[in-house]
Amino acid sequence: MSSVKRNRYIDGKLLLAYPDDYTVLDIETTGLSPQNDYITEISAIKYRNNRRVDEFSSLVKPELSIPYYITRLTGIDDAMVADAPAIDEVILSFMEFLADDIIAGYNVGFDLSFIAENLAGYYAKRLANDYVDVMKLAQNELPFLGRYKQTAVAEYFNIAIAGAHRALVDCGICNGCYQKLKELAVADYHLPPQQRELAIVPSFRRLRPLADKNIVLLGSFDGLYVKNLREILTALGASVAYHVTAASDMVIVGTADASVCDGADLQLAISMKSAGRNIYILKEDVFCQSVLAKGWLMVVRDNLLNKRKSF
Repeated sequence: MSSVKRNRYIDGKLLLAYPDDYTVLDIETTGLSPQNDYITEISAIKYRNNRRVDEFSSLVKPELSIPYYITRLTGIDDAMVADAPAIDEVILSFMEFLADDIIAGYNVGFDLSFIAENLAGYYAKRLANDYVDVMKLAQNELPFLGRYKQTAVAEYFNIAIAGAHRALVDCGICNGCYQKLKELAVADYHLPPQQRELAIVPSFRRLRPLADKNIVLLGSFDGLYVKNLREILTALGASVAYHVTAASDMVIVGTADASVCDGADLQLAISMKSAGRNIYILKEDVFCQSVLAKGWLMVVRDNLLNKRKSF
């Protein structure tokens, strides 16, 4: 959507930078005015060390009917938001998710103006988070491009845009553009490993092959999206924790940070195994290969560049 003037309730600063830890934000609305129009969807994806670690997404019930042209653009209609929470509830949950993160977004001033207006109106608070506008980064790094809509930049980088104009999808597209721009701008920067999103093969959801197993996730993960992994393991019947105990049956070790090798939890698991305890200790790639080979799971998406693949 078109640029808007800086909102009176925004205290955060625009950063021309490429942080490693940030939250990508996107909203859908009934129109262009933060004072007169309403949010219909808020989504955000949180990244740590450039890897996706969590997400927030909610439809929002606006105080007026969604215009037809907006429904044609976003696919969001009145029926979809009829039972959605109101903005005062959603904005509070979103701010708890956001905390003090740097915000990244495409033409992000638009999104921030709506967030700030509602935050001030309902809770008399100002938006203090610093932010990065990925559109401005694209203008700096791709001066020859000429067209700077998010879809145009995504197409330049061969990032899939199917489903654009829904907030969570747009967050993924935005991050794909951000990472590609960062690769151009930052010396010696390499794109992080592509994070796989897993899904359960339907027959194994019923069989629950990990029923009653206690599984521990340790460290930072390179190629697996931890929230998705936790949900998958739980659906397969396992209990998921983040610290090793005497009851632990399996430890899955993330390989993004070598310091996990010296941590007390992994050392405890190794000691337990050395003492004869039947506990499995697997690196994330070995675990992933194992469950894929067993046929329990399938890979459905590369979350970094939002490209769907077949495996």
